[in-house]
Amino acid sequence: MCGRFTLTPENVEFVAQQLGISPSEVFEEHYVPRWNIAPMQEHWVVTSEREELAPQRATWGLVNWWEDTRREGAKYINARAESIESRRPFREAFQQGRCLIPADGFFEWTGEKNARRPFWFHRPDDGVFAFAGLYTSARLKGEEAATTTFTIVTTEANGLVGRIHDRMPVVLPDEQATAAWLYAGQDRATLRGLLRPVADGYLVARPVSTRANSVQNDDPACLEEAEGEMQGTLL
Repeated sequence: MCGRFTLTPENVEFVAQQLGISPSEVFEEHYVPRWNIAPMQEHWVVTSEREELAPQRATWGLVNWWEDTRREGAKYINARAESIESRRPFREAFQQGRCLIPADGFFEWTGEKNARRPFWFHRPDDGVFAFAGLYTSARLKGEEAATTTFTIVTTEANGLVGRIHDRMPVVLPDEQATAAWLYAGQDRATLRGLLRPVADGYLVARPVSTRANSVQNDDPACLEEAEGEMQGTLL
């Protein structure tokens, strides 16, 4: 699964360039670096509008129009690639609401429940990349306006992540993959072909501070390299 991730560059123009988008007024005004993005928090999705990539703000945890409360989004922070075509919460979004989720890393944990040790998976060059995502905009009963929410598609882990967890987010590794995912008329076979683990060499792992364990911590210290016994876990 993917329960926490990051987007840490401070330069909004760099992020936009890495994603291939034009910095909009909203993006430039509201973008802030994040070191510990958690479910039910606001982030960004990137969609294709008139063949141009457009960022918009969205809350992590997919909420469809038929849900009773927005708390249901906590159940749908991830969508398993193997079932997004069949499960009701994801079917429509898979057909009409595919998006990119910008990130520069994600966390997975090892160890006992009361002593969880985080690892940060990221590109060797610390570049920005995109998760395959689904989004929807829905107005629930009693609400005055629609809210946009998203989920991150997950797949089986590659060799690197698999040393800690059996699932990982679907990483779209290049412009060709992101374009194929966003193309509205894309055939199902091509889409399914994108929902696979990224190559092992695309990411590296670093043991980081247990500050990342708490969603209340969101600062550069979350990514400080840990020392001692954690160092050998992935060796």
